[in-house]
Amino acid sequence: MTQVSIAQPNIVSGTRSWSHYWNYINDPIRFFDDTARDKGNISVLGNPAPLGSRGRHHVVALGEEANRQVFTQVDTFVPGGQVLVGPNGTAQRRLRDGLLAMHGPRHRLHRKIMQPPFSRASVASYVPTMTGLIDQVCDRWVVGEPFDMYEEATTLSNWVAAHILFGHEDFDRSLKTCGLINQWIDLDVKARRLPLILDIPGTPCARLLRHAEVLEEEMRDLIDRKRNEKQPKEDVLSVLVQAAKYPHSHLREIDLIAHTVILHTAAFVTTASSLAWTMYLIAQNPKLAAQLDDEIKMHMTDWPPDPDVVEKMPLLDAVLRETLRLLPPVHHTIRKARHETDLQGVPMRKGDRVLLSAYMTHRDPEIFENPYQFDPTRWFKKKPGPYQYIPFSAGPRLCLGYQFAKLELKLMIIRIMQRFRLGVIANSHVNVECQLTLLPSQGIPMMVNEADGAFSANPVTGNINAIVKNERS
Repeated sequence: MTQVSIAQPNIVSGTRSWSHYWNYINDPIRFFDDTARDKGNISVLGNPAPLGSRGRHHVVALGEEANRQVFTQVDTFVPGGQVLVGPNGTAQRRLRDGLLAMHGPRHRLHRKIMQPPFSRASVASYVPTMTGLIDQVCDRWVVGEPFDMYEEATTLSNWVAAHILFGHEDFDRSLKTCGLINQWIDLDVKARRLPLILDIPGTPCARLLRHAEVLEEEMRDLIDRKRNEKQPKEDVLSVLVQAAKYPHSHLREIDLIAHTVILHTAAFVTTASSLAWTMYLIAQNPKLAAQLDDEIKMHMTDWPPDPDVVEKMPLLDAVLRETLRLLPPVHHTIRKARHETDLQGVPMRKGDRVLLSAYMTHRDPEIFENPYQFDPTRWFKKKPGPYQYIPFSAGPRLCLGYQFAKLELKLMIIRIMQRFRLGVIANSHVNVECQLTLLPSQGIPMMVNEADGAFSANPVTGNINAIVKNERS
C-alpha cells in the first residue's frame, strides 16, 4: 500500500454509503480490502441518512503513517472501548468504561496502578500455574480421536484467565464468572450487527443489557469476598482490590469491575484465537513443524520451563510473530477525535472516528514481501518498525498484557507439541470470521496423533485459503 495524502477526499454519504457500512458491520476484512482497492489509504464515510449532509465522519486510514499519527497522539485520538455503549445509567455503560475506554490523566493513572501484575517478574511467577493448567487440558485429549482446536484453545485460555484473574481457591466460582463475561461478549457481538441499538424486549440488545446487570452483580459479590479475605491472595483482582484501599489510587468499585472484565476479554478471547490459528498453521506447514519440533526438543529439558529459556527459542518466537501478523487477534481499531485536527491532510472534526487496520498494515507488500505467505523466516531478517507491526497496538497504549500473552501462548505451543502431533482433518471447512477477534467461525477440526514427528498437511476449504498461503498453496 503506497502511502498517499489527500487534502480533500470525496466523502461517500447517503444511500451510496449503505453498502460500505453494511460490509463494515458484517465483513470487516472485505470492507477494508475493498476500501483499499477502490479508495486508497485514506477515505471518508459520511452520514448514511439519505438527505443528511451533517453528522459524524468515519475516516478509514490504512498504513504505517496513519498508525504512527493516531497511536502517538493519544490525547487527540482516543478510544471508545471494546463493546457497545449502553444507555446512561446502565450496567452496560459502566462495564465498558474500563482501561481501554479511558484516556488522558485518568488512563495514565489507572494503567500505572494495573501494571504490577503484568510486570516481567509477575508474569514469570505465573509459569507453574499456566503449565499445570495446560497439562490438565492436554490430559483430556485421546490419541486417534478428533477434536475442535478452537474449542480446546478456548477452554485452555479460559482456565488460565480464571485462575490468574480471579484465583484458584474457589475455581468453580472463578470459571462461572469467566463464563458470564464470555456470554456478555457473545451477546455484544450479536447486538452490534443490528443497525439500531434499542432496549426492546426480546431483541439481542435487550438481552445484552439484562445480562450486563447480572454480570455486574456477580462482580460486585466477588469483589466483596476479596475485600473480606483475611489473607490477601495473589490473583489480579485481589491485587487491584488491595490497591483500591489507598486513596491516591482513585479506584472506585465500578473501576475494579470494568477493568477486570475488560482484562478477561483481552486475555481470554485473543489468546484462544491466536493459539488455534498457530496450531493450524504449524500443522499445515510440515517442514516448519519439523524444525520447530527439533528446537523444542533441543531447548526444553524441564517442565515447567525457565521463562528465560522459552524466550531464547528463535523459531518459536518467529512462528508466533508470523501468526499474529497474518491473523492479528485485534484486526482493526477505532479512535475518536477529541477536537478538530487532521489525519494525513484529511480534516477531522470533534467526534469523527478513524478506523485503523492491523490486518491491512500487516499485508502491505512494501513492508512484508509476499505478505499473504506464512513465512516465519522473514523474522530472521529485517524487523518491521513499531507502526508497521501492531498486533498489540503501539505507542503509549501498547497492550498492558502483551508479555503475559506471548509467554502463555509459547508455553501452550511447546507443551502441545511435546505431547502430540496435531493434524488438520482433510477437507475441513476453515473460515475466518471477524468478531471481537479473527476467529474460526466453524472451528478447526484436528486429529490427535502421537508425537511421532510424521508431520503432513491436508487440503481444506474456506476463506482461510485466500487469507493465508501455506507450503502446499
